[in-house]
Amino acid sequence: MEAGRGVDAQVNEIQAVHKPLEAKNSQSGVPAGLIDFHCHILPGIDDGPGSASESLKIARTLELAGFAEVYCTPHCIKGVWENTPAIVRRAVRDLQVLLDEAGILLKLRPGMEYYLDEFFPQFLTDPQTLGDSDYILVESPSRGIPDLIKENIFAAIRAGLKPVLAHPERHAMFAPQKEGSGVLFRVKRLLTRHRPVDAHYPAKPLLFALSDMGCCFQGNLGSFAGRYGKDVQQVGKQLLALGMYTHFGSDAHQPAGLSSMLEKGLIIADSEGAEGCPALFAAG
Repeated sequence: MEAGRGVDAQVNEIQAVHKPLEAKNSQSGVPAGLIDFHCHILPGIDDGPGSASESLKIARTLELAGFAEVYCTPHCIKGVWENTPAIVRRAVRDLQVLLDEAGILLKLRPGMEYYLDEFFPQFLTDPQTLGDSDYILVESPSRGIPDLIKENIFAAIRAGLKPVLAHPERHAMFAPQKEGSGVLFRVKRLLTRHRPVDAHYPAKPLLFALSDMGCCFQGNLGSFAGRYGKDVQQVGKQLLALGMYTHFGSDAHQPAGLSSMLEKGLIIADSEGAEGCPALFAAG
């Protein structure tokens, strides 16, 4: 917390800054009671906020955007951020106390974002899943090796877990092949995603191979809003149209720019996703 300033004073300041978002969200048609399945809100344990004050700003922004639950998912990368379930759970408890004191109506739940490198299997003996579920959030290295990714996904499934791949739209190797668009494209993809791989067919696209294995996929609201560029935004919309996403998240690291990103991302996800898209967000 900032020296010499109480929680109430800081929360009042945050409310004043984000009051316009609250008014816009009430008229946007986006459902309240949303769940953020991917958020770097915990202070000081990865590349997220450096202080509890910054965490409070992120929390207030999420609350005003309509979120009710947030899964706190700091990175777990060997040699970089070696977080453990105990560290994460303690940080969640401490931040929840601050949120309650500040009157911020968010329920925090523990999680972790695991890196799909050669060290990933060693974390499967005591993993931090998303809350009390069997879901485990994972991410691909920027230059991930497809065979290693598939091996790690299989290892998680073999351990009785349900892997959720974070923001696949941000990695070119997961992008569906550009063969067309519209209804005919969707029908063709549905007919071919389960085809056998033999001498007459090329290898199945990685994203669909992982899906067939039982992997789930989490889309970033920032991707839909264009935060990572037009190419990522386009792939995100394509995966929305194909109904590939099972989870969604802010992937928030800092409060700067979060309000507008959430507003744009939620509207696009709701308007361009599958018919059940809002239910994927709704808490309870």
